[in-house]
Amino acid sequence: MCGIAGILLKGTASTAMGPALRGMADTMKHRGPDDEGYVCFGNDSVHICGGKDTQLSSREMNLPYAATHDIETAGNGFFLGFAHRRLSVIDLSSAGHQPMCNSNKSIWVVFNGEIYNYWEIREELESKSVRFISGSDVEVLIKAYEYWGMQFIEKLNGMWAFVLYDANSNTLIGCRDRFGVKPFYYYNSKQFFAFASEQKALMQLPVDTGINTEAVSDYLVNAKIERTEDGLYRNIKELMPSQYFVYDLTRGQFNITAYYSLKFSRQISRFDESESKKIVQQVKEKITAAVAMRLRSDVNVGFCLSGGIDSSSIIGISNKINADNHLRQLSGNLHAFTADCIDAPINETGWAEQVVKRHQLNWHKCSCTSGLLFDELEKIIYFQDSPLFSTSTYAQASVMKMAHEHNITILLDGQGGDELFGGYVPFYISYYFELLRHMRFAAFGKEISGLSNSPLNINIMMRSFAKVILYDILPQYFKKMIYRSNHQELSFMGSLAAAPAYWGDLKNREYSRNDLNTSLYNFFTQGYLRNLLRWEDRCSMQYSVESRTPFADDIELIEYVFSLPSVYKIHHGRSKYLLREAMAGVLPESIYNRSDKLGFATPQTLWLKQSQGEMQKIIRELHVLDTEKYVDSAKLLAAWDEIFSRNANPKMMDFVWRYMNFLMWRKINKM
Repeated sequence: MCGIAGILLKGTASTAMGPALRGMADTMKHRGPDDEGYVCFGNDSVHICGGKDTQLSSREMNLPYAATHDIETAGNGFFLGFAHRRLSVIDLSSAGHQPMCNSNKSIWVVFNGEIYNYWEIREELESKSVRFISGSDVEVLIKAYEYWGMQFIEKLNGMWAFVLYDANSNTLIGCRDRFGVKPFYYYNSKQFFAFASEQKALMQLPVDTGINTEAVSDYLVNAKIERTEDGLYRNIKELMPSQYFVYDLTRGQFNITAYYSLKFSRQISRFDESESKKIVQQVKEKITAAVAMRLRSDVNVGFCLSGGIDSSSIIGISNKINADNHLRQLSGNLHAFTADCIDAPINETGWAEQVVKRHQLNWHKCSCTSGLLFDELEKIIYFQDSPLFSTSTYAQASVMKMAHEHNITILLDGQGGDELFGGYVPFYISYYFELLRHMRFAAFGKEISGLSNSPLNINIMMRSFAKVILYDILPQYFKKMIYRSNHQELSFMGSLAAAPAYWGDLKNREYSRNDLNTSLYNFFTQGYLRNLLRWEDRCSMQYSVESRTPFADDIELIEYVFSLPSVYKIHHGRSKYLLREAMAGVLPESIYNRSDKLGFATPQTLWLKQSQGEMQKIIRELHVLDTEKYVDSAKLLAAWDEIFSRNANPKMMDFVWRYMNFLMWRKINKM
């Protein structure tokens, strides 16, 4: 896990390459505190450089990518440069130093992430007489590219963002993993092309940027953040998941290609008990394989534990693997880390404790409160490169901080379990529509009768389902009446937000009648999961911790689950049916039967009420930064008591929270 960056100068543009690269790398030291490296390319020379944090062994090693110069001496005369900050996880020796190259220095790469099946790919290449000089997954990536070309991406199981320079074809190639676990941002102008793991690194360069008005309005009013390649920073773009680019330096052509598309089953079938048992066994085997692969490490491994099915399953499987194989990095009891929201109406730690007792874990709890949130908020926003969406980001960062304090470098997390196996409310509604559309009335009746097993209050579920049906069949006039009567926050935000042109999503609410697998696909690939992974990456990297998410990036598991008919994913009212059944005997009985878990949640409404004084103070101080007047701060402050009254709509408080975050983000970025 690392931070990567690079600069390509165009035309007659000239800059001191060394200081520019070092400035970018320094902003990402948290992503890689163990080592730093650089390479600068001139027309007739290659300078391999080190910096103040470059290990002495990385300078003295007898390998072609050893650092032989100092980055500060790399001035003008270079057209391309790479920078790398290393968090040592696989092959802790200097042989894992980056930027890394092949034996004749014609192919160079900077890489962020982990190729979990690197050992299997290596064995395949060795059978073809390919030889290796390190134990690094990065060297496997280089040799795989040399042998198979860009088709090698199809073989990768893991998370990654990398840029490769092939001097043979004079091309620059950048790639991001299939589902967006690892970040990748770039800037492309007439003067230069630059890339980095974080936006703040690009902001060290003379980029023509500012606030992207549409993205800010989307965040403030629609409660959506950076859904497209154009995010909050104008002209700084995100390479999307499942994409790679090829920059032909000879022709000056830059092209982006989508290299992968997740397939999913559209099969309509009836639930078969015998077939279900076979599927459940396959799911269990694939989860076990995914987790085992992600336990590969040369540093200490721990686990996030929320008390839900996802994280509890990963811990249970890991404990069994550890007992069977006696893994060095898991010697002794496993370390688990839990956010303890001590003033929450429902505290998750009681559920987590049951998992701790079942597996005899070393348990570490970090207390999370509204007061501590505001102590950490500005720092978290800085590392996130964006205003926060919810207070859960603070709780997640607190878990990562505690892991770092206990010398844990890798944490396995259950992120992606809800999107893969079907753990959210909308999935029920999609499944009901699917059954009705195909006239499966008996199955629909069984599902309704089994709602007591769902993670929802039955009345809430039925009201939600009825609203969707009414919204689809009533005339437009009545749709508007129902919509307005049930969303008072619209009029509130409408009176404060100065950008009604961007209200598209609020005025056209997504009452989806997709079938279940289509809804799962949308959540998994169309931005929802990508945002969760984005926050997780920044939270973990803030504390130099690598987060691994088998449910969000194991291609074998993901493709298998998406190939299955939806009838096996919600059954008799039970969400995540396949995961529950696959983990029967692994989970404590209470967790297996748990039906009230709704994601990694914090008591946001309570915390905002407790901190309203602090929020008001920040908005009064910083509202002058809102030069575009995205929000009428005078009206907002005048309505403060109404917003935070006993019967206030939580969405109104969330709007205030987002606006305050936006102002703090502007302050931090001097925008």
